[in-house]
Amino acid sequence: MTTPVQLVRRHPISAFAVLACLFGWMPYIVTALGIGSNPENFPLGPVIAALLVTSCQGREALFAWGRTLRRWAASPWLYALAFGAPALLQVAIVLVNHQLGAPLPTAGQLGSWPEVPVTFLAMLVFVGLGEEAGWTAFAAPVLLRRFGLLGAFGVLAPLRIFWHLPLMLTGDMPLVVGILGNAGFQLVVLLLLRNRRGSWTLAAVWHSMLNAFGNAFFFSMVTGADRDRLNVLLGLEYALVAAVAMAIFHLAGRRHEKEGPELEVDEPDRLLVG
Repeated sequence: MTTPVQLVRRHPISAFAVLACLFGWMPYIVTALGIGSNPENFPLGPVIAALLVTSCQGREALFAWGRTLRRWAASPWLYALAFGAPALLQVAIVLVNHQLGAPLPTAGQLGSWPEVPVTFLAMLVFVGLGEEAGWTAFAAPVLLRRFGLLGAFGVLAPLRIFWHLPLMLTGDMPLVVGILGNAGFQLVVLLLLRNRRGSWTLAAVWHSMLNAFGNAFFFSMVTGADRDRLNVLLGLEYALVAAVAMAIFHLAGRRHEKEGPELEVDEPDRLLVG
């Protein structure tokens, strides 16, 4: 009889997907049982799932993933991009939204900017590391090596979107952000990871900056139709950014990225199964 551990060993990516959703959706399950209210996705779900899957693969796989998590070194230019681009992209859609009829943020609203670094640090721990240690540090390298860029995107983008499904069903995340935004962000992350001087931590920083400047800051300054429009602009913007990034990395070619997903990531060959 096949044991759960054997199933995980044979199909690590499938097991990761199931466990990430199980733990990520746990607040909704608990609420359905009559405990608590106003559930949201548990952001540590993906990293817990990755921990369980690598543990089932054995000590070698667990230590390899640990070495990957400790590898923060990346190009300073890429870190500057991960810190600066999300903020600039948020400012851009705020200005476009204003041209379409939304009011500009007031001085009083912008005066809360000192809260942004604090929010960023909280997001970095719970969202950036909690999610990206699973999506980007664990699953992405395996999928890139097995399927290449487009294949990895074809698996991870739907998975990331599906993981956010409860937020979309409850209305906490607009569909355009949940689908276009997540898909665009996923492609950007994979392109950064494939760069010879990239690291999974770039995804953690970008994700945290996106959230810190998004819902926690600029998005709180508008309501109603203006906020709905801002959400649409965000989803469309990330789809456009992904397309532009794809073109740039393609043109850069052999000068700026390795041919194929030759990532500097420690992982046993058994993780290339399923």
